[in-house]
Amino acid sequence: ALAARTDAGALTGVLALRAGHAAEAFDALLTGAAAGADPAPLLARATEAAVHTGDLRRCREAVAVARQSGVASPGVLGGIAAAVDGRYEDARDLLEATAGRCGPGGDPTDLLHAGIAALMLGDHRRAATATVRAAAAARTRGLTALVPQALEFRAHADFWTGRPRAAEAAALDALRQAHATGQDNGACHLQAALAMFAALTGDGELCRRRAAAARSHALAHGLGLPAALAQWALAFLDLCTGRYGPAAARLRALAALGPGHGHRAVRHSAAPHYVEAAVRTGDTRVARAAHADYDRWARAVHSADELALSARCRALLTPGADALGHYRAALELHAEGARPFEHARTELLFGSALRRLRHRAEARDRLHSAREAFESFGAPHCAEAARAELRALGAPATPARGADSPAVLLTAQQFLIARMAAEGATNREIAVRLALSHRTIDHHLRGVFNRLGIRSRIELVRLIAQADAQGTGSGPPQERDVPDDVRRSGP
Repeated sequence: ALAARTDAGALTGVLALRAGHAAEAFDALLTGAAAGADPAPLLARATEAAVHTGDLRRCREAVAVARQSGVASPGVLGGIAAAVDGRYEDARDLLEATAGRCGPGGDPTDLLHAGIAALMLGDHRRAATATVRAAAAARTRGLTALVPQALEFRAHADFWTGRPRAAEAAALDALRQAHATGQDNGACHLQAALAMFAALTGDGELCRRRAAAARSHALAHGLGLPAALAQWALAFLDLCTGRYGPAAARLRALAALGPGHGHRAVRHSAAPHYVEAAVRTGDTRVARAAHADYDRWARAVHSADELALSARCRALLTPGADALGHYRAALELHAEGARPFEHARTELLFGSALRRLRHRAEARDRLHSAREAFESFGAPHCAEAARAELRALGAPATPARGADSPAVLLTAQQFLIARMAAEGATNREIAVRLALSHRTIDHHLRGVFNRLGIRSRIELVRLIAQADAQGTGSGPPQERDVPDDVRRSGP
């Protein structure tokens, strides 16, 4: 009879996790795990419920039950609890151990948790690998309910690594499957993710509609994670369209929302956006506190992407020319990371700062690079912000394409690097000569190839030779167009 009651309670918990109240699902699953002979599967489901609610108290309860039952503490759950407590090194170790279990042929639940842990660590490449494998393993084993969950987190990984169209396609596929399998709570998560994707593309109406649908269901079912994601999506839309006051207000409110309404992990991930919005509205005191906490986490996990965003926050909080060094450090770190959209946002902010400080040539270079990146992501509102900065600079918002000369199509720094590459210098040799990192040179040469519409150095050599023969590419750019750091370093 006890076993029957335990099984019935566990089933109630699983059904509530799919379509009911997340807190009730957690309580039923945890009770079943504490009384059952095999607590591990139910603890795994309880972990998901606790993550969905954003309730630290429930996270701690699950960790305690796991220890009492002799089950290794779920890494994601323990990692969240440690992170909220401010024990960032402990959180990193727990999440790293979980993220490491992303090899092929593994248990789909373990792979899913590995993907979530990798996302929290800022390792989006490993998150993508784990979630793709989780979906494949779930299909192979006939666990159809897990497939939409895996696709959801794969969509997040694709989104942040600069594949927004793939992310949207994965999310829409997962949304269809979630509805087909009666997973209304999973569909709510996906609506929140799709709201974020709509924010990136500047589709305000779609973003607000999806965010409203997600928040309505989330608040009625105690789902703090999608409620917070939807709030972040609306703030992100405000930020990308220059409405800094509303963006700051939304993110400030997000930081104060408790379980079932907000989520500590989302609040933390949104910190760089909050710092940007708060600085724009003059609220630097709270922005500094938010950055200090985020920087501690970035240093603990040592993710290039997280460290780059922390450096960008530091630049935003630093007045005048002293900010430029922090922007350069951020771009160096972005070159090692995997979040090209945030890389482009840093270039936009850096270009704006350079323009205000009258570093015209480098400002033009950064702003053109940002504009091109935003256009490739399908983010027209962000591209327009870069064009507005270029117009304020007095430079054409789009480089002239009527002539095919590299001297016309490229910025001064790009032309200098292109000529050195055409003369046979390797990327590392160019980096040494210009006192830049080889990753920065890689980035610039990708921009050169994109603007010239070529794919190889052989084509680059041909175009430079043609320009020299026509007299349009001979000699270095005019001295006033050479960036200060390049002029000082010499050829």
